[in-house]
Amino acid sequence: GQFEHSIVKYKILNGNTVAMLAGNPLLFEELTQIGNEKNYAKIKRKIFENFVEKRKEILKREIFDVYGIDEKFFLDSLKSPIPNAHIDTILRNVSQYGLNTGILLIGFNGDNAQITEINEKGFLDFREMNFHAIGSGNTQAANTLLFQKHDKKDDLRSTIYNVYKAKRNAEVLQGVGKETELLVLTKKGCYPISADRMNILDDIYQEELNFCKKHLKLKKVGEVR
Repeated sequence: GQFEHSIVKYKILNGNTVAMLAGNPLLFEELTQIGNEKNYAKIKRKIFENFVEKRKEILKREIFDVYGIDEKFFLDSLKSPIPNAHIDTILRNVSQYGLNTGILLIGFNGDNAQITEINEKGFLDFREMNFHAIGSGNTQAANTLLFQKHDKKDDLRSTIYNVYKAKRNAEVLQGVGKETELLVLTKKGCYPISADRMNILDDIYQEELNFCKKHLKLKKVGEVR
């Protein structure tokens, strides 16, 4: 099942860097521990390191400790020409284990806005792609932004609506919540879009959905000769 909950899935880091979460919310606090770091490149590196350490910690607790071994014993066993069945099982569990969690990091490198996806496998920057999305509805959201021909040079009003539309379109996928919150990040800080303005965005979205359905020219398409 699924339900709407009040868990906040974003975190403001040191003023003008924001981390957004897809996946296990119980990991969010640990993954975003960056101390007093303010440099964007160092922040994303630190979050990646947190992912790697967290994965090692869970593997130790849930796999290695169960078999009474450590990582060194496991790695040494792999050097044997014919690993035994237990090592095969451990190898399969280790290779297939994932945190199933990602972070979308946004911030600034000088005057340039940045956007990066981070997980335990690494991180990728998407500034040149103009946008990015993570989570269960990421494909629908990204397709919407592609359809809108969204560009980092678009004005703020257009960007706000494009992102709103992308989120609403992503709701067709099971698991994507219906509640929507929008924030605008500047070099001076992070600001939420007010409820009144969210209502305006919803009005525009509904008008767009229904516009073509009621277009006068459709009468000609529907004529029977």
